[in-house]
Amino acid sequence: MNDPPPLEARAVSRSFGQLRALHDFSLTIAPGQCVALIGANGSGKSTAVRTLAGLLEPSEGEVRVEGDDPHREPEAERARARMALVPDNPLLYGDLTVREHVELVTVAHGLAGSELDGRIDALLDRLGLGHRSDFRPPELSRGMRQKTQLACALIRPAVLLLLDEPVVGLDPPSQALLHALLLERKAAGCAVLLTTHQLGFAEGLADRGILLSEGETIDAGSYRDVADNAAEGGWEIA
Repeated sequence: MNDPPPLEARAVSRSFGQLRALHDFSLTIAPGQCVALIGANGSGKSTAVRTLAGLLEPSEGEVRVEGDDPHREPEAERARARMALVPDNPLLYGDLTVREHVELVTVAHGLAGSELDGRIDALLDRLGLGHRSDFRPPELSRGMRQKTQLACALIRPAVLLLLDEPVVGLDPPSQALLHALLLERKAAGCAVLLTTHQLGFAEGLADRGILLSEGETIDAGSYRDVADNAAEGGWEIA
């Protein structure tokens, strides 16, 4: 029997009152695959990510993370343990340092061992946070706060990585570094779902693309084809 995929969404819809923010959204991501959601503001990208992550209850349809429903206990606890989320706005504790944020994640996920401190140091150094490891969020730039959130997601084990506009606030060298880090996670078998306004960032990273408009899936297929069709069809992305 085949193992269940890291992520499967079946006919997922999400409404806010009379507004249907996401309609009949379906997606399966296999290990080592990356899917990019593209579309303008208000197209439903963030709603999709938040619903898949278990933060929003779907109005219709169902979500599975390796077979577990992230909206229903006790399955939700297992599903959350297997996924890492990077939201579009960094969610950090104002009284914890950069390193303490990462250490908190390792404690929450039961990570231990003599090499853990070295892993944390290496990741912070690679993200350019080593010299800011004792800084707190109010002392950091938007880009540094974003990289702290990324460090928290990357230090933990996960079969699924969900990233909502991860390049916002990152300068071009930091975007290139994130691109490389995500390629490494893919090579290790992690499934990746990201949203982005920057089509060039997903080039060479995303295997497939989905174009959303007002909650509807307009196009889906190989990332290059979807991005080209979006540009040629005049679909608004930014």
